[in-house]
Amino acid sequence: MKLLLAILLAASLGGCAFAPTDHNGADAPRSAAIVPLTSPRPLLGLVLGAGGARGFAHVGVIKALEAAGLEADVVVGVSSGALVASFYASGLKAPALEVMALKLEDSDIFDFTVFGPGRVRGARLQRFVNHTLQNRRIEALAKPFAAIATEAGSRQMAVFNRGNTGIAVRASASVPTLFWPVTINGRSYVDGGVASRVPAALAREMGADVVIAVDISRRPAGDADAADIVIRPQAVRSRLNDFKHRQTNIAAGEAAAQEVITRIREQLAEAAARKARGHTAALR
Repeated sequence: MKLLLAILLAASLGGCAFAPTDHNGADAPRSAAIVPLTSPRPLLGLVLGAGGARGFAHVGVIKALEAAGLEADVVVGVSSGALVASFYASGLKAPALEVMALKLEDSDIFDFTVFGPGRVRGARLQRFVNHTLQNRRIEALAKPFAAIATEAGSRQMAVFNRGNTGIAVRASASVPTLFWPVTINGRSYVDGGVASRVPAALAREMGADVVIAVDISRRPAGDADAADIVIRPQAVRSRLNDFKHRQTNIAAGEAAAQEVITRIREQLAEAAARKARGHTAALR
């Protein structure tokens, strides 16, 4: 009887101590009106999709792009893709991303708990992102960046392009039933992949002339088809917190991206020609 009472008391206290926090201050992530990036040269957009531990493939894609002298100007990320995309948007290059990926432990980003609406709180992921980025907000990153989450009540896509980067990435990666939902200004948000696994069209709204979408879904994501080029690495399927295939998945991303480098350059050349024609017409 005493043991039962102790368990009930612990559960009660745990529920109070670990109740979801409402992030509602000035630092809270929010959706601001999208102001497209402009440039006389063609702009490249990179959309990194949802897919759990298969997200290590995103690092390989970036590695191949950089080796070919290609760098994205605007970046969109969903779920595990948001984690990689936030670091890439901060200015980290492929070598640093790969070192981080190979050193990453599940304890760096997963804080398991027996209390609450999920098995993982998500606060550790939030801290990991903000520590890595030196607490830079989304708008202070080196590249325009958007983290995609899903508003739990309406199941509508939320585009976080301002505010606390760690909270935004945490919301984007909060897989339902596994992670606690993230409460922002009184609304609950879950994994962005629920609403859109690879929202390629958003990168074009942000100003990209050529959009590359990286789809690591188990089944091809239809929203990726709005991109000019879709990369679908043959990543190994595994549990969300199973990192043992990370090197294989990085290599898969690199190989898949290498196959489309020529096509990317062709698309950029065509976009440059279109811009040149438009500039000439405007001068007449």
